[in-house]
Amino acid sequence: MSGRILVVDDEVQILRAVRTNLEARGFLVTTAQSGDEALRFIRDTVPDLVILDLELPGKSGLEVLRNLRTWTQVPVIIVSSRSGDPEKMVALDDGANDFLAKPFAMGDLIMRVRASLRPVDDKITTLTTSDFTLDLVQRTASRGGEAVELAAIEWKILDVLVNSEGRLVTDVALINDVWGNEQLGKEESLRRHVTQIRRKLEPEPARPRYFRTEPGIGYRLYASST
Repeated sequence: MSGRILVVDDEVQILRAVRTNLEARGFLVTTAQSGDEALRFIRDTVPDLVILDLELPGKSGLEVLRNLRTWTQVPVIIVSSRSGDPEKMVALDDGANDFLAKPFAMGDLIMRVRASLRPVDDKITTLTTSDFTLDLVQRTASRGGEAVELAAIEWKILDVLVNSEGRLVTDVALINDVWGNEQLGKEESLRRHVTQIRRKLEPEPARPRYFRTEPGIGYRLYASST
């Protein structure tokens, strides 16, 4: 996988570390240390992905994000030491595709970069992990060589999460995709079904390896290594 990535952060050490790791994986990386510098670059050469810090000199990361969303849907991963739920929700509501709290593991960032750059129209029909396999077309599942029975709603949830592998899926988006117009009161139902999916597929349901919760926001499927 390749692509042109703009990394925006006022901390030089972070810029260097992120740039080195991304370039080692074949990405073309440009850096900026302020919101104004970032916007100038993006207007001249729209990148395939923007990694954007919230706290910047001049225009803040949120101001940059809001500006971008008036004219482009380029994927944006927010990185910030302000990792509380309100900050996450504001950024996501304003059009961010993902949110990563500082300090972060480089492998976690790489996974999210790859997920953000993967074409959304590449429909995934099967998933094989070291613990379970899924066939989303035939609706068959196995764990440790034994067949696993999944409810119809659980298959719908899995279809969304598998086809968003590595990406954050908010509760609202997941409920909309699974239940359509019948959304009222579905938050608790969603939590119950995800709990059942973990019980049936996770090696340690109480410590999920694959189906992770983003507290107060949504879910993310981790199925592959970085």
